[in-house]
Amino acid sequence: MPIADYRTRWSGITRQHMRKAVPFQVAQKEILKLLKGKVVVGHALHNDFQALKYVHPRSQTRDTTYVPNFLSEPGLHTRARVSLKDLALQLLHKKIQVGQHGHSSVEDATTAMELYRLVEVQWEQQEARSLWTCPEDREPDSSTDMEQYMEDQYWPDDLAHGSRGGAREAQDRRN
Repeated sequence: MPIADYRTRWSGITRQHMRKAVPFQVAQKEILKLLKGKVVVGHALHNDFQALKYVHPRSQTRDTTYVPNFLSEPGLHTRARVSLKDLALQLLHKKIQVGQHGHSSVEDATTAMELYRLVEVQWEQQEARSLWTCPEDREPDSSTDMEQYMEDQYWPDDLAHGSRGGAREAQDRRN
């Protein structure tokens, strides 16, 4: 479908960005190859998965909208979803999404990972307990080489030169 609203205020994307964009089906295929067999960490991931027309296994999804549930009293679950911006301020004492050019996907991803790390032990213990009641194949798909996606051609021009180093360092720390 043609784009009716770029939501530039939030996305930072304009019509000019889309002129050189990879076609949806090509991007979707590459992204799904990356996601297969991986634990995905992010915030409000249902939005991203819906845009991709994809259902990721719940056991391999770490959506940071649920971080407050791990920090509250046992048995007390928070029902309201809290924005990434608010969680970052409350739990990490960090201000994000303050620029006027929309959200930085790199900043959002880094912040989501920092939030996940706050509750990683509890989250993974809970997953391990539920694994034996609902076993799934959790073997990673080793056929995908993530390194190729760190190349400049996959980054918007304005990020390729500015935030690129931080993303490379984060990738190196994970490996």
